[in-house]
Amino acid sequence: FELDYNPFELRELVSRAVNPHAARAQAKELEFHVRVAPEVPGWVVGDAGRVRQILVNLVGNALKFTTKGQILVEIKVAEGTKVTTSSARVHFIVSDTGIGIPAEKRDLIFQRFTQADGSVSRRYGGTGLGLAICSTLVEAMEGRIWLESEMGEGSSFQFELPFDVYPEPKRLRTDRDLRGLAGQR
Repeated sequence: FELDYNPFELRELVSRAVNPHAARAQAKELEFHVRVAPEVPGWVVGDAGRVRQILVNLVGNALKFTTKGQILVEIKVAEGTKVTTSSARVHFIVSDTGIGIPAEKRDLIFQRFTQADGSVSRRYGGTGLGLAICSTLVEAMEGRIWLESEMGEGSSFQFELPFDVYPEPKRLRTDRDLRGLAGQR
């Protein structure tokens, strides 16, 4: 995989990646929540397309394997770290109340073409490649990915990525902004 590092607005990326799934969640009568902690930096340098790809895959899987309850997407600063003016380690969590993954299958779930149960692919569809791609991408970006799960209770897919913090760009003033300022003199 090639990575393309550029500045991007993290909250906007999260919104664009996960909000399209809200309608699917609503159609399944699932609660769907997205929480971004206030201390998460606004602008970072990274591969926005790959981060989006990981989030889309994890949220899509959560929707696929959850028939009741909720899906929660949380973004926060990684535990034991702090945001500086130059860097941040961000923790992404996609939790669901779905079918869960057996303990003996959790170590295999990020390997290519591995599924926890062969009948799952027949019932829910998919090849098992998406999580392997997520794992490869996270590792390529010098992060880590893991899973916490209980059978019948749901799963929590989590990953952390390091980012350079980018100074928030100054907003360009439009003609309308300037007219509004002129009237305030």
